[in-house]
Amino acid sequence: MGLIQQLDECIAFGEQVTRAITEKYFGDDSPAARTITRRWGIQEVAQMVGVSLQTIRNAEEDGRLPVPDMVQKGRVWQRDGYTIQQIQNMREVFDTSPRRPEGQNPIVVGVAAHKGGAWKTAKAVHLSQWLALQGLRVLLIDATDPQATASLYHGYVPDLHIHAEDTLLPFYLGERTDAYYAIKPTCWPNLDIIPSCLAVHRMETEMMPLAKAGKLPTEPHMMLRAAIESVWDSYDVVVLDSAPNLGTGAINVVCASDVVVVPTPAELYDYCSANQFFVMMRDLLANVVDLSGFEPDVRVLITKFSMQQHSHSADMEEVIRAAFGNMVLQEKVRVTEEVGKGQYKMRTVFEQAANQRSSPIAWKNAIKIWEPCCREIYERLIKPRWNFEETK
Repeated sequence: MGLIQQLDECIAFGEQVTRAITEKYFGDDSPAARTITRRWGIQEVAQMVGVSLQTIRNAEEDGRLPVPDMVQKGRVWQRDGYTIQQIQNMREVFDTSPRRPEGQNPIVVGVAAHKGGAWKTAKAVHLSQWLALQGLRVLLIDATDPQATASLYHGYVPDLHIHAEDTLLPFYLGERTDAYYAIKPTCWPNLDIIPSCLAVHRMETEMMPLAKAGKLPTEPHMMLRAAIESVWDSYDVVVLDSAPNLGTGAINVVCASDVVVVPTPAELYDYCSANQFFVMMRDLLANVVDLSGFEPDVRVLITKFSMQQHSHSADMEEVIRAAFGNMVLQEKVRVTEEVGKGQYKMRTVFEQAANQRSSPIAWKNAIKIWEPCCREIYERLIKPRWNFEETK
């Protein structure tokens, strides 16, 4: 068997596996088949929506909200909890949906790292879903990564559901004047996505010759920012997932972002990799492009932090905090197997219903890992930018 034939067989088998897993959990392999079956209890819903429990009950009694779903557990009928769609409906009924201040732009958060395996995509996806869960309107862009893992998280399989014309590649190459064509829905009411596929890697070789020939509408390092600004009116936050490299795509993510979060595992080589990323960013800002005085907020998020005895994660945390100072976020992402287990079921920690979790305790621990990290980014890096702009 020749190598080409062998690779063809591997590719075909891989597609069969993806379809089989998707059909097992969702019925078919289309993105539209994905649903969030998780339910939220009335206490946590009241906190999320920003009203009291009694306010919810009163609205159900007077008909402003539908009668709650009930389920029989043994001999007792109980509330079955609320779906994500019902929670969003509550925000509309009570007019409590959070929005960016009128007249202010959406905040663009880029999640970027030089090295793969830093939990970059996991962070971008969980952050996007958490923000949407709070009621914010979010656009997640699988901006420069041909592996398209963020797209896979939401049911869009690269080169099966998504091809070059569905990605930002036509915009990067000057063939489109806005990016509306690439926006796809997800199963989250407030979360849309611009997916990616393998063809996106062409930006690394084709953008610069087009720029030199005068065939791009703006500077090549600002093409992603231009794409975002062409569609951002309907969103509060835009989250970018970057490819793990230092090429044209990474430069575009840095130049497009108001906030850059750099996931950095508590490992020596990953710390060194983060340092190289900062070398690239320094050289970019100092010598390569003119951002007219604009500088993104850059923060380091420590990931893969092990609590195991004899782990050197704590020592590496000290090194990272000593090196990067106040750029390091307070929260960190501890090691959890729930992300990997969720990937096999094609569901994130935030999506999993009770019957989709490996165990109640493991799931709760994973929630306690991801929620504080997402909340810190929102409270410290997103909201203050709106507040600052309001006071200027």
